[in-house]
Amino acid sequence: MTNSHHGYAAIKNGARNLRGASLAVIASCFLLPSVAAAQAETAEPQEEVATQDIVVTAQRREERLSKVPVAVVAFGSEALQNRNITSEQDIGTLVPGLQVKNGQNSNQLSYSMRGQSLDPFSGTSPAVLPYLNEAPYNPGNTATAFFDLGSIQVLKGPQGTLFGRNATGGAVLYTTPMPGDSFGGYVTVRGASRDYGQIQAAVDLPLSEGKAALRLAFDATRGNGYVTNINTGNTLGDKNSRSGRATLLLTPADTLKNITIVQYDRVKGTEGVGGIYTYNSATNPQFVSDGTNHIPVSGLTNTLAAIYGNNDGPAAPGFFPGGVEGYTRFTRANPYKVWLQYDLPHSAENVFVSNTTELEIGADTKLKNIFSYMNGKSNTPGNLGGGPFGSLWLFKLAGINATGAPGGQTFRSKTFSEELQIQGSLMDDRLNYTAGVFYSNQKRFEIIPINIGADVVPGGIADISYAYRNRQESKAVFAQVSYKVTEALTATLGGRYTWENVGIRQAPGNVFGVDPNSPAADQSRKLSAPAWTASLQYQIDPNNMVYFNQRGSFRSGNLNGTVAPFTDPLTGQPANFFKNEKVHDFELGYKFNGRIGGAPVQFNVAAYKIIVKDAQRALYALVGGAPAGFTVNVPQAETKGFEVDAFAGLTSWLDVGFNLAYTDAKYTKRTVPIPLVGSLQVDSYPDAPKWAGSANIEVKFPVPAEIGKISLRGDYYGQTGFFFSNTNGTSTPGTHLDGYWNVGARLNWKEIMGSQVSAAVFVRNLTDETYYISGYALGASNGVNTAYPGEPRTIGAEISVKF
Repeated sequence: MTNSHHGYAAIKNGARNLRGASLAVIASCFLLPSVAAAQAETAEPQEEVATQDIVVTAQRREERLSKVPVAVVAFGSEALQNRNITSEQDIGTLVPGLQVKNGQNSNQLSYSMRGQSLDPFSGTSPAVLPYLNEAPYNPGNTATAFFDLGSIQVLKGPQGTLFGRNATGGAVLYTTPMPGDSFGGYVTVRGASRDYGQIQAAVDLPLSEGKAALRLAFDATRGNGYVTNINTGNTLGDKNSRSGRATLLLTPADTLKNITIVQYDRVKGTEGVGGIYTYNSATNPQFVSDGTNHIPVSGLTNTLAAIYGNNDGPAAPGFFPGGVEGYTRFTRANPYKVWLQYDLPHSAENVFVSNTTELEIGADTKLKNIFSYMNGKSNTPGNLGGGPFGSLWLFKLAGINATGAPGGQTFRSKTFSEELQIQGSLMDDRLNYTAGVFYSNQKRFEIIPINIGADVVPGGIADISYAYRNRQESKAVFAQVSYKVTEALTATLGGRYTWENVGIRQAPGNVFGVDPNSPAADQSRKLSAPAWTASLQYQIDPNNMVYFNQRGSFRSGNLNGTVAPFTDPLTGQPANFFKNEKVHDFELGYKFNGRIGGAPVQFNVAAYKIIVKDAQRALYALVGGAPAGFTVNVPQAETKGFEVDAFAGLTSWLDVGFNLAYTDAKYTKRTVPIPLVGSLQVDSYPDAPKWAGSANIEVKFPVPAEIGKISLRGDYYGQTGFFFSNTNGTSTPGTHLDGYWNVGARLNWKEIMGSQVSAAVFVRNLTDETYYISGYALGASNGVNTAYPGEPRTIGAEISVKF
């Protein structure tokens, strides 16, 4: 949502312009190779690699971005700094088509890409998986610190062969710098609006020349959120984190390398929450309201309005001027203000350890072992009703699992993984292969306390908790082979097979009344599925490449701890069980990396179609007159689209670039079996804006070398609207967010007066647009939907010293 009619018109005009531009981009896929070839006939031989062609590991080996037959967007450390990427949320503007969505609060984040998303309270795994130095990295229920990163790579489409189950939408690969062989490092200090302050530092410490080196990195971040609780006067979404990482590199022999990484994160602050976006009335006839406009509906859940709808009075627990309607009107007019009885303190700790050993056992063969361990815990309070009405607080006041107020959801997780690979080449490097085995084991413990109505009835109308322990064991074997059929044509074939053991045990105090010591408390399932990759890659010349991929993957089924663990009489299956989600895709791509007219140019385009069977989604239905949640398998969905990214160094002083993503996601078989109910229809596809794009320009000022390097960069990002529920047309109307756009800028002065000191000033959301970045759909369960606003204008500065 923008803050003016003019802004909204700009979005629609921008979307039309994007559509027109996309046709020109597709046409350029056919024209660019011939243009490049013509340039090559008249120009002197130029360096093959353009300035943006960084090294990536999309195929679990180091390769140039332009030579990888996969849709990848990658950024090195300098590019991340120039774009002011300091959090997970920022990556969404870095890679159009990648949505970084909030869950019930600002610290619950998940990635969505190419229509593959994660529904709240579904119990499913993310469809876009993060990795840190090739090891699975999922802290769970907390944002993390972004510091001392070497690169971020976003792999698009199913990645099941080399990255395992659940990566049906893609993967986000974070890499950190390795210790250097000489003493050195840096310190960076940032300050910005809302008392934001950050200190980051790293140092390389050689321990034994050529044999051992250590890198230590540190981050401390603090700042106020941009949502204000007008009841307490405090801000929500505050940051207060401390993180440290130690990286030890051992090379006892030329053929042996060992890397150990230990990282600790302590994250505090407060949860950021949004206000009411829409609610379902308790009137007859019924309507759904945004505080101003009423749309007639019927038969919808109305818990919030039924309890609090007429509570018109001075702002207090359970009351607001104008009741629910008045508060909804207030929060829509003031997205950065909420009225909550309590603030929402956040607390989380994570320990991550990984060890990677590489052993060369011949001139062309390498063994690689990757071990990782992660231990995370968090406490996340929340008011899912988004206001003074206690229709769904995350606390419990009495009995087992009582938390008091403001309480919070308890999350504990321990995960370790082990992967052994063999990589090599044969037949004079015409055949490259990677094969291996993978094992992981995860144990989770969650308590989700729920209180409804404690502000109007002593103790609450409901005071319950979901309490359960999940376990998941995964074993897999995989192999991938690439063969050069000719010097220009390469064929790749890969496969993976995964066996899963999933289970759940109800814990003391569970709402279902199941005795934790009884056989009924424990459920388990054995699952298995294949993943595969088949591709052809044709290198037209050193600068032009086309490829085609056909891939398959799956997202593992499981048992949802927030769904009743009873047998569904309609199917004979447990009501809380959901099956594997199966995905296969087709992708056609073209990459250019070289020079045109002497200017370095990089251009990538990919068109794709994804078919999903048994898509995992969370839905709500009335059971015995009361709303109940289920994780279901939607029979079929399809997503088709294309993505383009380009960079050009037009002159020695001017660089330009853009990214564009078109996503057309829809359910093609919409009737969904619901345990204990029968069936429901899905009609809206969540977290998939049809158009998203960004553009950037950087001007490098021609100043004497002894002055330093001065440049000015501008960034634009925009996207069209999207749904945040699966049933906007039926049980959860009012769950569509408008599109938005914003502009950022950064002025850099590097190596000031020939020194090792650099400085910058920057602004995000220059025009101070007001917009929403995510929504939380509880209309079918509680009669209310909330939405979280995007960051308002932020002005900051930084200074960095290298040594």
